[in-house]
Amino acid sequence: MKLTGRICPLLVCLTICFVWCSLSAAQQPPAPQASAPKAQAPPPQPQEPENIERMFSIGLYDWLPSGGPALRAGTKAVVPPPHDLTLPQKPSRAYGAIVTFPTKGNTRLEFSYLTINDRGNTIAPTDLGLFGGTISKGEPLAMDYSLRHFKLSWNYLTYPNPPQDAKFRVKTLWEFHYVQIKPTVVATVTAPDQPLSGSQRVLLPAVGLGIEYVPSKHFRMEMRGSGMLVPHHATLGDAEGSAVVRLGSLEIFAGGKVLHFRTSPQQDSFIQETLWGPYGGVRWVFR
Repeated sequence: MKLTGRICPLLVCLTICFVWCSLSAAQQPPAPQASAPKAQAPPPQPQEPENIERMFSIGLYDWLPSGGPALRAGTKAVVPPPHDLTLPQKPSRAYGAIVTFPTKGNTRLEFSYLTINDRGNTIAPTDLGLFGGTISKGEPLAMDYSLRHFKLSWNYLTYPNPPQDAKFRVKTLWEFHYVQIKPTVVATVTAPDQPLSGSQRVLLPAVGLGIEYVPSKHFRMEMRGSGMLVPHHATLGDAEGSAVVRLGSLEIFAGGKVLHFRTSPQQDSFIQETLWGPYGGVRWVFR
């Protein structure tokens, strides 16, 4: 009885302590949970100015060149008479077209076409042998020629690649050129109905370098040049520089252009020509 009387008050005290602790724990706010650290967004990459490296475009241009072709005796020429004659030197019509296609990475494929026609009159400076015929000294001559130039160019952005927001860029050019020229000479007095004509060609690969400065998406400057020299055979050089203004999807460009070529001298006669002058045009860019 004494033990029971001692245990009962102890049990009551323990029960009261348990209930009080439970009520205290229920009233306390839950401990805040540690939140997972937020992932930081990567810094924005700089955006490169607009260019036509990965765009499809069609352009047309007009060229006002000076200079012209000259006929010269080749290694197989039978002389006399000489074969040297300078053809008209101021073409009145020279225009072309350019189409670009985007290719893998920061490169583009470019196809261009140029046509030139010219005509003029002169007096035979000496006895001439041209295209299997002969012309006497002092004969009035009517001359004309047509020129066609086809070029396929792969423009590879070499530095920097990718361009990002770089303003100065360097490109390597890998090209293939086809030039066809057809001169015609008519002795207007002795043989007006017997024109002397021929057709000569230059078919060459070419390598070159291009430089581009892009201060903004609305304006850039371009320079490029390419060529190929085969000793004792055909040669070719092509260069141009222009300033380009972008207005929406329309580009307006103007600058200067040079074209030089020589057909193979391993024939009766060959043609060499250097043309230079200002040019300008428009280009429509399809985004």
